[in-house]
Amino acid sequence: MTLQIQHPSVLAAVVLQDGKCVAHSAGAGKCYPQYSITKSLTSLAAGMLISEGNLSLDTAAGSLLPIPENAPLAAVTLRELLTMHSGLAQQLLFADRKNCPDHLAACVAQPVVEKRFLYNNADFYLAGRMAEAAAGEPLGEFLSRRIFRPLGIEEYALEYDTQGHYFGASGLNISTYDLAKLGQSILEKTLYPKDYLEAAARRQTVSDDGRDYGYGFWLYGDVISMNGKWGQHCLIFPARRAVIAVNADLRSVPEMTAFIRETLLPCIS
Repeated sequence: MTLQIQHPSVLAAVVLQDGKCVAHSAGAGKCYPQYSITKSLTSLAAGMLISEGNLSLDTAAGSLLPIPENAPLAAVTLRELLTMHSGLAQQLLFADRKNCPDHLAACVAQPVVEKRFLYNNADFYLAGRMAEAAAGEPLGEFLSRRIFRPLGIEEYALEYDTQGHYFGASGLNISTYDLAKLGQSILEKTLYPKDYLEAAARRQTVSDDGRDYGYGFWLYGDVISMNGKWGQHCLIFPARRAVIAVNADLRSVPEMTAFIRETLLPCIS
């Protein structure tokens, strides 16, 4: 079914059920910025490395990254980074990263204070750096070999820091079709370690506004979600064997929720 999207801020949408495309809109094959959906991708890469014994949720950042031993950040663990509990005193590496000559140094310079949930790009940048160090190769190459190529995702872009390291918090560009493929691969639980995937998609913490969060995934009841900041969503419905992927330039959360509920959810049984 071809979706006729009337909302001017919704760019494209794809709906899968039982692994088949049941609805799609024009523009679904075009690449769009996915923003913080990148964090979910970083989590998946970390999970693969954990399952192979190259990384652990309890690995400290300082054991893999060039961080001074006496720096508070050195003791922060991968688990804390994946749940936004690094304790870094402020949010880092959002728009400020464009003028930041050394992302890692900016993180190290921050004090570590109370370890509570604080949504922070710095946490997933550091998680990505740890995964890259554990992989022993540029993480972009790891992602290409282990996730993109197996899923048939050929056109994509990633963001890198000024030293050429993968930026694990944002910067993924793929099409809405390929975003749906990524969601389907999570639903099928075959490409990634099952134990890690189940933990990543289980509540590990609660955000400041009361939402459940796993390891790089938002959770809404039994729905697993990868979210970007301006209306990028990949919603995974295990009970309905369905995936909804949507790209938008929409700053209103209620408006996005209404569009998904009224236009996309009726496409799945």
